[in-house]
Amino acid sequence: MLQRILDQTDTHTRIISTLTYLRLEWQKATNGASLIETDGKIGLVLADLINGFGLDVNDQCQILGNDLFLELKDFLYAPRHI
Repeated sequence: MLQRILDQTDTHTRIISTLTYLRLEWQKATNGASLIETDGKIGLVLADLINGFGLDVNDQCQILGNDLFLELKDFLYAPRHI
């Protein structure tokens, strides 16, 4: 029971951290412009999320589909700049 609570807390923390990091990166990339009004490439958003959550290759391929997975393969393994 305690391990399950710890796992849920770790997952929650990782989700919050990843989404916050991505928002900050997107704000920086748009020079502070409204993210609601910013056009984006959904494939790259998905790749950012996959990288942030550290999903394995099978999960990546399932989420993206084979074509998008192959198209984004180099981006998925790019080092994260903090």
